[in-house]
Amino acid sequence: MDNWPNQDEVLTLFHDWLDRTRSECASLDEGACDNQLPDDPVGSYPLVEQLTALRHDMKLLTKAARGTEERNEATLLSLQAAIEQFRAVESNEEAAADKAARPMAEALVELDESLVRGRCIIEQARQRILQDVHAELEEARRRLDELYRKQSWWRRRLCRPWHEATRGVYSGRTLDTYHGIFDSLLEGYDLILNRLRRTMKQQAIVRMECLGKQADPNTMTVVETVGDPSRRPGTVIEEIRPGYCWDGRVLRFAEVKAVGER
Repeated sequence: MDNWPNQDEVLTLFHDWLDRTRSECASLDEGACDNQLPDDPVGSYPLVEQLTALRHDMKLLTKAARGTEERNEATLLSLQAAIEQFRAVESNEEAAADKAARPMAEALVELDESLVRGRCIIEQARQRILQDVHAELEEARRRLDELYRKQSWWRRRLCRPWHEATRGVYSGRTLDTYHGIFDSLLEGYDLILNRLRRTMKQQAIVRMECLGKQADPNTMTVVETVGDPSRRPGTVIEEIRPGYCWDGRVLRFAEVKAVGER
């Protein structure tokens, strides 16, 4: 502050500048300059008053600008906190929704697995029962034919109508009856499975396809390995327990049997 110039010197320089300006205006257009410039010289006190008022206004503007800047910073901090709170609420809601819907998804998965296994058991029982019934029918017809051949010629002639009628009882119509029963049962299973698969599709639940693919540790658990030189190591050859994905995420890992290293 000690290096500032003297006020009297500044005012003297300012007076000189005003005099030169007025002289230059008079030389260019004396009439116009006389009408525009005041006759009275500018005093020091009015100038100081104007400069003081200007300085005071600048201080007020600076203070107001700082206050506005502080309020803006506080507003930005509040907005940032609100945004973080909204994000936290959104993630919490998503986690809560996932937690609430997971039991339903797991129940659908268990039902799908149970129905598929039930259908496989029915199909196996169908094949076994039909084979057994066919074998019993063939054995009964064989015994009837053998018993018929042991009879005398006149008895065979007499019992031929009865023999043919008895063989007709043990014909393929019995197998057709069993086929119809199992076909109706499997058709009902397929209707239930299709309805369940539509519901699973709506819930974005997908059953993994594992057979013939490479074992993926991110989606599969290899519970047993076998030696098979004709196949590439790591190839899945049997699905012990199916795996499921839910909305692009693994809901349950698949348990598989794969080809081991050579």
